[in-house]
Amino acid sequence: MLVINKIDVTRLEDLTSDNRTLVQEIIDTEGVQCVQVSCHSDEGVMDLKNKACDSLLAQRVDAKLKGNKINTIINRIHVAQPKPRDEVVRESFIPEAVKLRKKYDKNDPNRRKLARDVELEEGGAGVYNISLNSKILFHRFRGTKR
Repeated sequence: MLVINKIDVTRLEDLTSDNRTLVQEIIDTEGVQCVQVSCHSDEGVMDLKNKACDSLLAQRVDAKLKGNKINTIINRIHVAQPKPRDEVVRESFIPEAVKLRKKYDKNDPNRRKLARDVELEEGGAGVYNISLNSKILFHRFRGTKR
């Protein structure tokens, strides 16, 4: 990776033709990525970081694939490809009760009570201790009396 810094002073395009051809020879080399940055104006810094991280990740993946462990893992992986057995179209089924269910609205007074609501009623995070008695838990979250 070729990093050209101080582009706030002089850009690659502003170089003399001799210097530009020298740099261009390096850039044209196989596997070289060129990134222009300016630490003064933060231009191109995030682009450099992203390219460096992507390059490092690709290098690590290649190293993992070349290792011996990959063969033992690949032998255990099987991806099932279902084959159609007839001409019947089988679409997804969503029950009517699910389609008719109201969306959760925290401003609705008749909404179902969530564990978060109980926590806020009992003092909030750091204060509220959940009861480990399963009967109390069941009634508390169902909104019924004991």
